[in-house]
Amino acid sequence: MTTTSSRARFTGDGRIDFERVDLGPVAPGEVRLRVDVCALCGSDKRLLAAGSPVVPGHEIGGTVVAAGEGVQVPAGTRAIVYIPVYCGTCVRCAAGLTNQCLDLGQLVGWQRDGGFAEHVDVPARCVLPVPDDVPLDVAVLGLDTVGTAAHALRLARRTRDGDVARALVVGAGPLGLGVVAVAPHLGVGEVHAYDPHPGRLATAVRLGASAAGDLTRENQYDLVVEVSGAAAARETAQRVVTPGGTVVALGESNEPYTMPATPRWRRTDCFTVRSFYFPISEVPENWALLRAVGATLRDTLTHPLPLADLPEAFARFVAGDHVKPCIVTEDAR
Repeated sequence: MTTTSSRARFTGDGRIDFERVDLGPVAPGEVRLRVDVCALCGSDKRLLAAGSPVVPGHEIGGTVVAAGEGVQVPAGTRAIVYIPVYCGTCVRCAAGLTNQCLDLGQLVGWQRDGGFAEHVDVPARCVLPVPDDVPLDVAVLGLDTVGTAAHALRLARRTRDGDVARALVVGAGPLGLGVVAVAPHLGVGEVHAYDPHPGRLATAVRLGASAAGDLTRENQYDLVVEVSGAAAARETAQRVVTPGGTVVALGESNEPYTMPATPRWRRTDCFTVRSFYFPISEVPENWALLRAVGATLRDTLTHPLPLADLPEAFARFVAGDHVKPCIVTEDAR
């Protein structure tokens, strides 16, 4: 039995150190996973710059190696890790809307240790077993890249009477590319994409989008999914949405989201939707989406590297050379 484990520490200013720690007993109600894959996320760049008191990494797939008291998850179970540590008892959780938990205190990789390590302990309720026909390096894309993207589109569909004829995705990072990939499977007709990085825009086109044209014109799209969080992207989304349309504010940044004080915006009747992650109730639908698009996304977006190369992975990620680096072992495929 393994008694020690290596893990990464983000000390700030872009520095990553490694330490080896002793593995104690697994706490009651929790499981220990051997981390077989942990994908990098754009939000991790904030922790890389600022430092983190916990081990980052929140897009985790692995294999259960031990369980604490009261846990029925057997060793050998392949699983991905649901990021929000939801309470499981509030009215939202009881309805399966775990991303709307009224007592949400922690996110894995943010307020408790995450997956840039050889092992990670997580609450058993956050373990999502992976179907036998889905490889782990595909399954992990069911978290942010597909799960978050699909939930945003499902939420936006609730503002529409029918299918979406024409949609724009602003920002072709991993999450935006996930939106591009799943949109045709969720009732979206024509999908356009915009990104100032030519390589990312080209990837969106390879995944089925059309490159957006003149975005200085108003009233072009029924649905606009803003995925970058940049002020200019938000302004674009608010400009090109049609009256009666929907803007999904999916991108994150440290800047406040503002509504423009312009005559055009004051006179525009539309929905602005904020979407967070996905509820566990949508997981079965997300497995179906992954069977349709997951392997293509993995082969198009991801770049596998070992844990020891995490500093290089982030350097290439920040530089824009890699779209979705993943820390993987041989057990991930």
